[in-house]
Order: sequence, then structure tokens, then C-alpha cells
Amino acid sequence: MPKTQSIRKRIPPDAFGQYSQARFERTVQLTEKAITKLEANARTVTLAAVCEATREFDDKGKGLSPITILRNPQAAEHFRQHSPAYQERQRQAKRTKRPRIRARVNADVRAAYQGLRSSDLIQMVEDLKTQVAALKTQQEKLQTERDEAYQLRDQALLQNTQQLMALTRLAPQVPPAEGSR
Repeated sequence: MPKTQSIRKRIPPDAFGQYSQARFERTVQLTEKAITKLEANARTVTLAAVCEATREFDDKGKGLSPITILRNPQAAEHFRQHSPAYQERQRQAKRTKRPRIRARVNADVRAAYQGLRSSDLIQMVEDLKTQVAALKTQQEKLQTERDEAYQLRDQALLQNTQQLMALTRLAPQVPPAEGSR
């Protein structure tokens, strides 16, 4: 076929839709019959048991595969409603499931950055990294200045305490003034 010729999209015939609909309904019917039989015989409804039981009801004797049951939404839902093993597994999964932590982004912020190119976003991230590094060095500088100020304060307190002790030792030696009695 030459490249210049347009390629038509194939449209499936109506018979194909009828065939797939019949298979869809067949899957649902076989699944429902198999589950009903398992429950009537007091057997646990599992996917393997349902597949095995569908062989008895199938005219061809093939039965259904597990994937066929799970791909058909109605058959899968019917299976999930009647399968205690599936329901127990779901309860266990809910208990052990860790909540997914998602960054909650404000819609306005998202809208502001959504139209930017990736190179612009990368440049913004690099600028932010530089600013964070500068702020960290500034914080370290302020912490060292604070520590030095605390050391000066402690030295001044020590000197004041020593001077006060020296004055209190001298105070008993000095006779009190006559007017102070």
C-alpha cells in the first residue's frame, strides 16, 4: 500500500458486537450458576472453585478461566460479593494499607507553575537550592554569634559574682557608719 493513500480505520461488523455480547452474558451466567452450586454444596467460593464448577455447566466442557471471570465486570462483582476469602483478603489489605502521603498543593500554586517549561522549573529549583544554602550559612553564622554572646554574658556574670564576693568580704571589716544605726 503506498504511503500517500490514506489508511482507513477498520470498523468491526455488527456480528462481532453480537458475538462479544453473547460471550459476555455466557460468562456472567456460568459464574452465577457455579457460585450458586458452590453455596448449595456448602463449599467455599474461591476463584479456582468457581472455574472448576463452570466446567460442569459449560456445553463445551471448557469452563471459564480466572482471567475471564475477573475481566468481566458483572461476573467479577458477583464473585466478590459471594467470596468470603476475597472479602477477608480485602479487610486485611485495608488494615495493613499505609495511607499514601501526598503533597497537598494549592490549586492557585499549581495553576501558576503548570504552564512553565521543564527548563524553567529546573532553574527555579536550582535557585531555591542556592537560597536554602545561603540561609543555612546565615543561620550557622547567627548561631555562632549567639554562642559568643552567651559566652560573654557568662564571663560578665562570673566577673560580677567575683566582684560581689570580694565586696561582701570587705563589708564586715568596715565599721558601720554611726548614722546608719
